[in-house]
Amino acid sequence: MLNKQSTQHLILASAIKAIDKGGEAAVQIRKICAESKTTAPTVYYFFGSREGLIEAAQAARYFVGQNAMLTAFDDAVHRCKSKSEFASVVHDYLNQTFSQKRQHARSVRVNVLGSAQSRKSLAKTIAGYQLIANKVAGKTIRYAQEKRWARSDLNPEMFAALAIGIANAQTIIELDGAHPDREDWIEIATRSICLVLEIPEPKNAKTKSKVKRKPK
Repeated sequence: MLNKQSTQHLILASAIKAIDKGGEAAVQIRKICAESKTTAPTVYYFFGSREGLIEAAQAARYFVGQNAMLTAFDDAVHRCKSKSEFASVVHDYLNQTFSQKRQHARSVRVNVLGSAQSRKSLAKTIAGYQLIANKVAGKTIRYAQEKRWARSDLNPEMFAALAIGIANAQTIIELDGAHPDREDWIEIATRSICLVLEIPEPKNAKTKSKVKRKPK
């Protein structure tokens, strides 16, 4: 991991900031050097080219915060003493994943995935990192399987890939701001993941569903 005060980190942080504000066109070596207090040869030394810097910044944008969330999830799961506690941890993790606070992160990920469609090297980098993330999350799910808290015939790495795919898919209803049926989408997504893991659904989701199905 890069030292947060290292020159390489400062250059990368400047590029990320530029893309967040004005897209890839805003990544201008002269401005990046001025903000990170370095020189063009140094940028090229670390990243090879402007394109290399953009790809590194996009990959970093895609995975920002993911490691911290996976580590917190793993720690919480390993503290569990029962299936009900495991289910509660999963519910809390999903609440955090689908929250409005994560809307910007979801939007960024989809933006980066769009960029990767025309950049084979970026796509390869993201695929490699995501494979690692899937293995990290999969290890946590495998632990739950060993404890008989989760369905045993589930491929844990592919479940992890499914979960991130569902989170990314939430952007479909967020393209034009907050959707009036956002809570319904979250309930469906949450219940789907619980069904796959074979764990109880959140009690509030069941209550909400019963209320909605009452005849008028």
